[in-house]
Amino acid sequence: MAIIKTLPDHIARRIAAGEVVERPASVVKELLENAADAGARCIHIATTGGGEVLIEVRDDGQGMPPDDVRMAPRNFSTSKIGDADDLQHIETYGFRGEALASISAVSRFELVSADSQTGSGWRLATEGKGAIADQPAPHERGTTVRVRDLFFNTPARKRFLKSPVTERRRILEAILAFGLIQPSVELHYRDDGRDVLDLLAASSWRERVAAVLGYDVMKHMVQTTHESDAMKIRGFVSLPTLTRSNRTQQFFFVNGRPVREKTLVHALQDGYRGVLAPRRFPVAVLALDAPTEHVDVNVHPTKLEVRVREERRLFALVRQSVKLALSGRAEENLAVSLSRPVVAEGSGAGESLDSGASPLAPDNNAEHPGAKVIELQQRIRDAWGIYGTRPGSVPSHPNPQLSLRADSAEPDEGETTRVAVESIRRRAEAEDGLFWQFNNSYIFIQVRGGLVVIDQHAAHERIIYDNTRKQIEGQAPPSQQILFSIHIELSLAELEVFRSERETFRKLGFDLEPFGGTSILVRGYPLGIKNWE
Repeated sequence: MAIIKTLPDHIARRIAAGEVVERPASVVKELLENAADAGARCIHIATTGGGEVLIEVRDDGQGMPPDDVRMAPRNFSTSKIGDADDLQHIETYGFRGEALASISAVSRFELVSADSQTGSGWRLATEGKGAIADQPAPHERGTTVRVRDLFFNTPARKRFLKSPVTERRRILEAILAFGLIQPSVELHYRDDGRDVLDLLAASSWRERVAAVLGYDVMKHMVQTTHESDAMKIRGFVSLPTLTRSNRTQQFFFVNGRPVREKTLVHALQDGYRGVLAPRRFPVAVLALDAPTEHVDVNVHPTKLEVRVREERRLFALVRQSVKLALSGRAEENLAVSLSRPVVAEGSGAGESLDSGASPLAPDNNAEHPGAKVIELQQRIRDAWGIYGTRPGSVPSHPNPQLSLRADSAEPDEGETTRVAVESIRRRAEAEDGLFWQFNNSYIFIQVRGGLVVIDQHAAHERIIYDNTRKQIEGQAPPSQQILFSIHIELSLAELEVFRSERETFRKLGFDLEPFGGTSILVRGYPLGIKNWE
């Protein structure tokens, strides 16, 4: 008896849908791209329940006649390609039939469209695997797609969806990424009956980038354009005066398609080498224009990843464009981060880890006078001097697993707290290999039978996170009112975070108010907070 069998069509469609439709934002992205391919100039998006209950995308594109409406949701039906050679010259976003077939397989799907020739609309509705309506319907020129009850027939996939707030945020990110590269398209987004986004058509790319990222951000951006043979990179990159702690405000496009391309990411960061502090990332909107035969857009089902020929040349092109933009327009603003030879501060000799380097003085650095070096031994003395004076700060029986040396003797049972503290203090001051700090980023601590490595930055973030959770779950801390309110301009994505998490900010002690458009007013902030701006 044969073991290998051909799956029924409706099961195969659900499996294929999983590659294209990961979450509601995937549906919105595909429908926006279909609308753009149809020549739409105004697109309305509406969702309910973060897209899980309803997604509706309505455009004013060229529309479709009844026969095309029936064909669009079928597998491998498209108007974009005719033969295999066309796959090497794809100039559109995608294949309308490919996306709609996947979406309709995992939802209650409705497509209504009308073109300018017939003057009347046609409606097709499907549920899972079969059509339930195929009839005339009034509709203006253009297309409307409604996706209800996403993943209703694939409960396992539905369980992986996040909260409606999170899914709505992902949808907004997809809309903004699309809007960045389509400045002439007007976009409107409503969720649960509330206006989330109204992005009017822009007269220039710069105007659209400023509208999405915020005009305050745009003040720190410089434009770049650079060509090499058939490839061209264009866009906007931030001065070193504007950085972020992550890459969420880095947008990359290849032939008008939003992508995640590692070569572009690494080349951008390499262009800032020597001018950014560690763990800081620039803001960037970069678009690569390349011949279609040099780009393979079919390596990923959702086309978020592409393959570009001659990656080394692409890397050099992006890096050079960033360096030219920074050096040509902002040379006086480049705040090069000081880097000094790494010193093994607890080594006793105080010698640089660089070969042949001379010891650094405790209070200054001959190469960089502003880089102050503090002896680790003095840090230990100061820390224990403060710590030892606190009542009950050190237990009478220190944890043997945190012994300073494997062969160190623990205090006797009857030893008092004072004697224990004094014993540990003396041992700490005399210990050369107790612990040491590397590059002001990592702490190495010798323990019994091993070594503990602590990432200072991660540890600090964890402390802030734990304290923040306690504040949210408990009583809001007192708020320090500001005499003159501070005006802050937000990006569209940041504004949505403010709207959805306003109550959370209140629990943290922030007194914030909307101030029209994408602006907010800060009237107060938690007591004791520093450098919050």
